[in-house]
Amino acid sequence: MKCKRNTITGIVGIIAVILCFIIMQSMRQIPNLIEPGPRLMPTVGLILILVSSIMLLINGLRDKKEEKPYFPEGGVKKLVFAFALLCVYGILLTLFGFLITTPFAMFAFVNMLKEDEKVTWWQAVLISIVVTAFLYGMFVIGFQIKLPSGILFN
Repeated sequence: MKCKRNTITGIVGIIAVILCFIIMQSMRQIPNLIEPGPRLMPTVGLILILVSSIMLLINGLRDKKEEKPYFPEGGVKKLVFAFALLCVYGILLTLFGFLITTPFAMFAFVNMLKEDEKVTWWQAVLISIVVTAFLYGMFVIGFQIKLPSGILFN
């Protein structure tokens, strides 16, 4: 039986989550009940990755359609561009902070990843603002983690 790319990605994701969880268990952290966010964030992230990996695995096993190649034409180029965009986002994040940089990065990622989908510019702007607000609320309010304010604004 030939493994599909969703199946391969799901298996790799599950293995990565298990390895990261084992590594996390070996690290010692001082208990702090006042600020649980920094301790909970890796666990929440691993649970989200595990759930999405299981869903990909199930989708790959159930799907009977003809499989496209793992990297379609131009896929490696898109992957390299996405990595470069992520690196630029990390640099700009330290300079300008989360609230200024993230909407622009989300807009760029939405436009890069939309493929053949019909996403207008105003929909991409709306998605960028909503995702930025959700992430800000999740980190600052939910996990009580300070986000970068930027070197230029300190």
